[in-house]
Amino acid sequence: MNRSRQEQGNTMKNTGLNLSDTKNLHELLELMSAYQKSRVLFTFVELKIPEILNKEKLTARQVAQIKEIHPLAMERFLNACASVGLLKKEKDDYSNAELTESFLVKDKEFYLGGQVERHRKRSSPVWAKLTTRLKKWEYGDDEKTNPETEDQGSEAMTEQHNLALMHGFELAKAFDFSKYKKILDLGGGTAAASIALCKSYSKLESIVFDLPENVEVAKELVRKENLSNRISVIGGDFKKDALPDDFDAVLLANFMSVADAQANQKLLKKIYKKLPRQGVCLLSGWIIDNSHLAPQISILFCLEDVCWNAPDVERSEKVYTEWMKKAGFSKIKCETYLEPTKILYGIKA
Repeated sequence: MNRSRQEQGNTMKNTGLNLSDTKNLHELLELMSAYQKSRVLFTFVELKIPEILNKEKLTARQVAQIKEIHPLAMERFLNACASVGLLKKEKDDYSNAELTESFLVKDKEFYLGGQVERHRKRSSPVWAKLTTRLKKWEYGDDEKTNPETEDQGSEAMTEQHNLALMHGFELAKAFDFSKYKKILDLGGGTAAASIALCKSYSKLESIVFDLPENVEVAKELVRKENLSNRISVIGGDFKKDALPDDFDAVLLANFMSVADAQANQKLLKKIYKKLPRQGVCLLSGWIIDNSHLAPQISILFCLEDVCWNAPDVERSEKVYTEWMKKAGFSKIKCETYLEPTKILYGIKA
């Protein structure tokens, strides 16, 4: 006859994890290893796996042979790619997942491989210095303390062109530009937003105003789209130079952290004075909620600004609304149009 555990002197103590602890541990491990997922994506694009598997299925051994990588290592890598949603696996064959076919195969309309490469080469390394950058970051528009120019140069702009183009087309759906004649696309980079908006509205014209070093890239992209007769590109610095004339709408896309609060509020007042009655000013970007806790991508991107030693970080709907009101704008609204991107706009009454 078996004796009870207590009789045997082997009573089991409940010292392990409870259900809540187990869940928390899993969340911690997921968070701790999140960088591994992005590293898989970076290598996936760097090795040009999307092109190799474009519209065909191959085994790990076949891909390994093409890339001259050990088959076992390649099989593990492709499994990881399938696990994070970049590939599909059927028996021993791998093929591109839908998101890979849409955004990571070259020559597709909205190819974002350049954006991924930008994160691998520039963003990821600077994030490794986050602790140092947090300790050294100081608020304000002091260019002497900002050694990082790579994130705002023409090469970085080109890498981000297709993503900005995508946002431009979605913005055209979210906001009715049919009542406006000409946009001032301030800090318009490669003119992506202007190209998308002018393609969407056949009578719309645009002025792209950006730093002189970015002008030639924008002009070339506008020329390729046969829009030079409707989109003009002007070089200048909004902090030093006068704004162009003759526009009834202004777009500030991903713009507000390039200067401090004082400079931005001064700019909004300058825009208000230049706009005609019923003119509109639109802020577009990863604007954070008034809780300051969401959207998560926007919250994390504030740290990207810190890593690059930008003079400011992304602000909340409430802050931008207050700035717009102080400048004189009314009927101010904020809405999401391509998650997590929002537009916040106001009218000159």
